[in-house]
This record gives sequence, structure tokens and C-alpha cells, in this order.
Amino acid sequence: MSTTMHRLAGALALVLVVAAAPPARAPAAPAASAVIRLLPEAPVQGDTLTVLVSIPDRARASALWDRTPVPTFPVGRVVRALVGTDPDTAAGVHTIHVAVTDEDGAAQHLSRTVRLRAARFAVRRLTLPPKTFGLITPANLAIERQVLGPVLGRRTAVAWWHGPFEAPSTGPMDSPYGEQGLYNGHREWWHMGVDFQAPAGAPVTAANAGTIALARALPLGGNTVVIDHGQGVLTEYLHLAAFAVREGDRVERGALIGRIGATGLVTGPSLHWGLYVNGIPVNPLFWMAPRPGLTALE
Repeated sequence: MSTTMHRLAGALALVLVVAAAPPARAPAAPAASAVIRLLPEAPVQGDTLTVLVSIPDRARASALWDRTPVPTFPVGRVVRALVGTDPDTAAGVHTIHVAVTDEDGAAQHLSRTVRLRAARFAVRRLTLPPKTFGLITPANLAIERQVLGPVLGRRTAVAWWHGPFEAPSTGPMDSPYGEQGLYNGHREWWHMGVDFQAPAGAPVTAANAGTIALARALPLGGNTVVIDHGQGVLTEYLHLAAFAVREGDRVERGALIGRIGATGLVTGPSLHWGLYVNGIPVNPLFWMAPRPGLTALE
């Protein structure tokens, strides 16, 4: 074969190789930016922080409050994380860290800081009869933890509540959230909810829609109802005289769940109402106001 023929054959082979090669892929476009919205803007101890994250389609998000993981759930077109605070949550600057991963595995990390202000909590001094005070024993405390722990640890994916929460009793409120309790001169625990004074037998109603997660007698809480409202939000109702619901029942806001009583660690007919966010006992009165992304539509 002549030199010219060799050159023609080589050129033809090069053309074939180039033609067979797949076109080069364009560089992957960066993932769409996620956006964090954090409410309320000036929280105090006992408030619930709402973290709303706008993310691309088919992406997923995880969240940390300082170094503690916080569950995230889809709500409409955003992902929401709820952070409960209480009197034991340190006042000062905290960090919300969110990691967003798109369907191609590209990750985006965002952080926001929030300053939690200190709240002022009063001291409550109570004198209990010896029989009532005697209920505070390690054994009874262990029973309460054993029963309530798994219930308050529920993290149902669906949010059943809608709109602001309603007071479960029409009686006057006393013993506000966060009070430091002194029982017969002994410092016990701070008040993890709000008490209502009402006559024995007065109705107790569901603060919002949900599923009855617990309805049974406990040593300290007395006849106790816990409602799972979904996504780590639960309310509890203590010291009831009687139950009007069973575990597993679905209830709507305002449904009758029990009657005011004086069972458990209590000095007379009353209702203790508590609200938990991912296991943290928060101020339930915070949830009675319309709040964007939480108890009100945008």
C-alpha cells in the first residue's frame, strides 16, 4: 500500500472513532438553593420554634438543633422541623443546621442562628397531705416514665392538627407553665403545663384533632389521656375522674375526652394540660395563637 493510501486509511479510522465517541456531558448544574425560614423571630424559653425549609423537588432534608437531630416532615411544598424549648433550654444563641440532598446526591448545607431569651418563671409552694405527698416515690416515678416514655416518643408522619389549639376546659387557668414546684418545702420539678380549676365532673375536651395514644390510670397523673396530633406533637390531660375515649380513637378539636377529677398527685378537682414537641414539654399557651407554618395558614 502506498504512503498516500496509508494516510487516507488513517484519516478514515480517526473519523470513525470520533463519530463513534459519545458527546461529552455538560457539567452538572448546581442543585437549586434551599431556603430556611425560622419562626418566631424572638423566641423565649417554652416557645416552639418552627423551621420551614423550601427544597427542590425530590430532595430530602435533615435538621440539627445545635447537635441534636430534629425530625423533619413534609408539609405542603416545604419541609418542617419543630424544636421545643423549656425552662431547661439554655438562654442564648443556638444553631439550626439543615442539610438538603437532591436526587443526584448533591448536598447543600445551611445554618441559621437564633437567640433564645430567658423567661421569668414563678415559684409555686404547695402543702400536700402526707398521703398525697407520699405518692412521690422512685417506684411511682419509674412507672410514669415506663408508660409515658414510649407514648411521648411517637413520631407519626401525618400532622392531624389544624388551626390554633383550644383550651381543654372552660375553668379558670392557674399554676402557669414553668413554675418551680416546692412541695412541703422540697423542690421537685417545674410545672410542665397549665392547670385549670373546675368542678368535679366538668367536661374536658381535645385541644385539637388527633389519635388517642393513651387512656389509663397512672400513680401521679391519675387518670391520664394523651392525644397524638402527629409529627411529634402530643397533648396530655391529667387527674381525670372518668374517660370518654379509648386508646386508638380518632378525635376532633373540641371532642369530649373525659371529666374533671382529683386522681393522682393533686389537692382537689383540677385538670393539668401539657403539650410536648418531640418529647420536650413546651408552653401549651403558645399553640393557642395563630402562627404561620404552625397553627395558621400562610
